[in-house]
Amino acid sequence: SAKMMAHAWLVTALNPKSITFFVAFLPQFLDRHADFWTQMLIFETTFLALAFANAFGYALIAARARNVVRNPKAIRIFNRTGGTLLVGAGIATVAMRSSN
Repeated sequence: SAKMMAHAWLVTALNPKSITFFVAFLPQFLDRHADFWTQMLIFETTFLALAFANAFGYALIAARARNVVRNPKAIRIFNRTGGTLLVGAGIATVAMRSSN
């Protein structure tokens, strides 16, 4: 389990999208006259708290959805709804291209 957590942390930490986001986003909120490390500690603590709340929310939703996912009737409804939406999107795409 620790190996899996370390792998997940490494993949997340080295994600180029996250790195690009923080390099582009954080400098806007840094005060050049304030202590850099204090600001980074505040930013990191805030980010980790929000990331934890987000992951916890997903876990709660997944736990509640477990019974729905196990129900064959719900799976059939979900698949039919998804299929219908995809067919509708395809028809809309063809209609939009035909009008141009």
